[in-house]
Amino acid sequence: MNDSGVADVFSRRSALRMGAGFGAAAFLAGCGVTTSNGGGDGESDYPQRAVELIVPFAPGGSTDLIARTLGKAIEKPLGHSMVIVNRDGAAAAVGTKEVAAAAADGYKVGFPPSSLFTLTPQLVKNADTVPLDDLRVVTGLTVENIVLVAHRDSPFKTLDDVIALKNSGRRITYGHSGVGTGAYFAQTAFYKLAGINATDVPFGGGGPAVTAVLGKQVDIGASQPAESMRLVQSGELRWLGVFSQQRSPSLPDLPTATEKGFDLVVDQARFIAGPKAISDQVVEALRAAFQQAVTDPAYDDFLKKNYIDRFEVPGPDVASKIKSDFDRYKVLIDRFGLRP
Repeated sequence: MNDSGVADVFSRRSALRMGAGFGAAAFLAGCGVTTSNGGGDGESDYPQRAVELIVPFAPGGSTDLIARTLGKAIEKPLGHSMVIVNRDGAAAAVGTKEVAAAAADGYKVGFPPSSLFTLTPQLVKNADTVPLDDLRVVTGLTVENIVLVAHRDSPFKTLDDVIALKNSGRRITYGHSGVGTGAYFAQTAFYKLAGINATDVPFGGGGPAVTAVLGKQVDIGASQPAESMRLVQSGELRWLGVFSQQRSPSLPDLPTATEKGFDLVVDQARFIAGPKAISDQVVEALRAAFQQAVTDPAYDDFLKKNYIDRFEVPGPDVASKIKSDFDRYKVLIDRFGLRP
């Protein structure tokens, strides 16, 4: 899922607080979240210096902004600074590979998106990906929904208006942030499930895709809420629906595709991960620091303003979600022949 265009996009609504806590140190075998006694020296005194957090996207996107806000909040519980380093490239694969190959001493960890493991390998030809088995998950942190967006002058005022296109003979165009992203997959699968004739138009990120909707270059688009909410608040665009399992408290008026009869849930989760051989002791120290950092009021305010939901779950739950999402997406990808 693309990660751009939200640096200046904020709102004041509440974000869903997912009530899961930070779990035990045992991790799912075969899902890339295994326990290990490896790692660097001086683990009993970890950390003794700054920790690098690799953000596998360019500055200014959701992942980068979450990391920088959390980086400030974690300094006190960690006892040292957390340095945010951007490593953009290959839909998050470049930065994530750097983390997987790093020394397993806890001084370099990453913040990868779930799409790198669930959608990119299935939708992008010769995709440069990283197996989850090459990483050790420390903790889940956030999840963002995907919303359908239309221009204020569009005939599509509600999600039902879009669904009504079935068997109408009309073909629509829809903008997205690139093949292999959640915005592409959610819309493509939805229109096929709904029996709607639709042609996809790719753009170079979530921001440009939203701009295309604003400029009426396409009929409909999809984005993460933070990428389009300023234009929704100004009345220039409107949200039609959301691809979450249930209505989010932060988006209570938006119907889900699921409640309209379409078994389609697509979102973007993010988590902290380190090299596979990172030790239990270092993982516990990191997780304890993040557990305190996520209670920081400034971080909480940031999540609320950007419609970013909490996904503060232990490593096994992160791995379980990734496997479940991969399998669910695979059914539809195979059914509709979406593979490259």
